[in-house]
Amino acid sequence: MAVRLKGSGRYEELSWAPDFASGSGRRAKAQRYKAFIPGRIANLEPTVASSTAALCERAGSATAELNTGDSELISLEGMGRQLLRSEALASSQIEGLSISHRKLAEAELEGRDGQHRAQEIVGAIRGMELAMEIGARADSLSLNDVTAIHAALATSPPLDRIAGQLRKETSWIGGTAPPTAEFVGPPHPYVKPLLRDLCEFMNRDDIPAVAQAAIAHAQFETIHPFGDGNGRVGRCLIHVLFRRRGLAPRYVPPISLVLGAHKDAYIAGLEGFRAGKEEEWILQFARAVEVAANRAGEFSTAVIGLQARWREQLGSVRSDAAVLPVIELLPKYPVITAAVAEREIGRSRPATIAAMARLEEIKALTRHRNQKLGDSWEAKQLFGLLHRFEEAVQASSS
Repeated sequence: MAVRLKGSGRYEELSWAPDFASGSGRRAKAQRYKAFIPGRIANLEPTVASSTAALCERAGSATAELNTGDSELISLEGMGRQLLRSEALASSQIEGLSISHRKLAEAELEGRDGQHRAQEIVGAIRGMELAMEIGARADSLSLNDVTAIHAALATSPPLDRIAGQLRKETSWIGGTAPPTAEFVGPPHPYVKPLLRDLCEFMNRDDIPAVAQAAIAHAQFETIHPFGDGNGRVGRCLIHVLFRRRGLAPRYVPPISLVLGAHKDAYIAGLEGFRAGKEEEWILQFARAVEVAANRAGEFSTAVIGLQARWREQLGSVRSDAAVLPVIELLPKYPVITAAVAEREIGRSRPATIAAMARLEEIKALTRHRNQKLGDSWEAKQLFGLLHRFEEAVQASSS
């Protein structure tokens, strides 16, 4: 059996007339091109081979286990933030936006806006946070929710100029104009109806969640409804669906990290979906989900182990010592200031500073002095675990 999508899309031949004159002063001649218009999927009944269905089931179970497994893991609030940060950074790297985890963590601190590229990725984090809030709501996903996610992440120039606005022009990928493009999306009058159809599909709960997310993501990227930022919004929608279906109420598996490890294969998978190779794309997507969830679980366990070693190195401390909640806080803030720590743990500034100093002594934290912005502390060992985690994810996806 195969997914019943084959042949549901069609091409529409259109004319492209540049609005500028040629070097001779004469208007350039109009050229013909083909735009792809995907079929509607709201009432799609996807059926896949038993092996594909089994992989989707395993991937969904791995994601659910990440969220409902060891009770100590569930209580680690900061882990959810770190996995979200990894996912947003990987999603942005697919679009060519790359910075270090340390720079991103610094940019998230109050009063430290960071470089322009960091702020774009902070925007991606906000988009994913909103996506998970939308997924947790009882009401159905709507077109307004999709545009709200775009607006939440489009906070830096030049993307902020079109924040939350559906495109009203031709959209293409590759080339300098539609006639030379690798792919041309549906003309803008089709965008709203296709997005509403996609929302109806995502609001269903009678389809295996991983297969549903694979189809929804590829359909969104085919519609390409925004002038820019489509990839980041499309990957946010995966998490809308995972949270809505109850797979990921706490932790976001860093699916973008797996997909981005082989960007060419990821793009080829989306192209294959449009060309009728839907089941191949679902298989590729499900493998990415399974790898992301399994490796995220291993990473979370490693972080818990690191925190246990720090507590052991401290020796005997009072149960109400300020240093203990600071240790719990570090996965959420691997770069932290005294002001942030004080606010988060609810202790006095002197007690907080003393706790940070104690963690410096056991080399859990490294202090960075800054007369202008104030001192910050970095948990270098956490960044080391994060680096090894991402290497492991990429190796697993090879």
